[in-house]
Amino acid sequence: LIGQPNAGKSTLLNALVGERVAIISAKPNTTRMMVRGAQTLGDVQLVWLDTPGLVGHTTSPSKVARGYSRTLQQQAESAMAEADVLVLVADVGLALKDFTQEARWVNQAAKNKQAVVVALTKIDKLTDKKRLFPLLTALNDLPVAAVVPLSATKNIAVAELAQAVAKLAPKGPHLFPPAMLTDQPLFERLAELTREQALRLMNAEVPYGVEVQTEAVSAPEGDDPMLVQQVIVVPKASHKPMVLGAGGQMIKRIGTQARHAMQEVLGQGVRLELRVIVRTGRKG
Repeated sequence: LIGQPNAGKSTLLNALVGERVAIISAKPNTTRMMVRGAQTLGDVQLVWLDTPGLVGHTTSPSKVARGYSRTLQQQAESAMAEADVLVLVADVGLALKDFTQEARWVNQAAKNKQAVVVALTKIDKLTDKKRLFPLLTALNDLPVAAVVPLSATKNIAVAELAQAVAKLAPKGPHLFPPAMLTDQPLFERLAELTREQALRLMNAEVPYGVEVQTEAVSAPEGDDPMLVQQVIVVPKASHKPMVLGAGGQMIKRIGTQARHAMQEVLGQGVRLELRVIVRTGRKG
């Protein structure tokens, strides 16, 4: 799954897999690492790769310097190189205004002899579907195998996208057991769930340098819930009060929402303990 930041790749991955395996927020570049999600449909298994948003030539250099890491770009490009099929995810509202960068990626994939499926996301927000016709006509002139307008949040045409990709996928053994939805380690997955809530709750105040590390996970004993101990790492001492909030209210909200997300994913009770440290090693 490739595309510009905030195109809806992570939301689409979760809809395809049927469970939250990738975190989501309204902020661009939420995805920092490639996330694999497995979708098993009878004798067909598709392994989806969610990637950090690609920055194209249409993005100003100053914006790249401020908001995008070279490492993230390299991760996305590496995923593109290893994929059998590229699903180019584009926000339909933005695609109607300008599809220039996406067209460049489609043509580059064609040069690399990679099949491309275009997924036009957020179709539920398009009130006048007739506006799609000029874009669909233009896409007919590009080397794409299929175009699927869809809505991941409303589960519209998500299955159709999987079917389109399945027709293009090479034959081979399944890479995941049927019940396994992701190969993301538990500690990492739990850390991402907490980072997701930090991004959501702190709005524009959240520094992009915030990281979350899972220190320990203790199996439940008797009626006690699973204990998850995590640390939120900030790059500067001035960021620590932002994460804690007045009277510790912000970190409490982050912890409550993250705990609910963990319980939903794990299917069991969770007790979450959070603390904040500055990357220099000073503990809070």
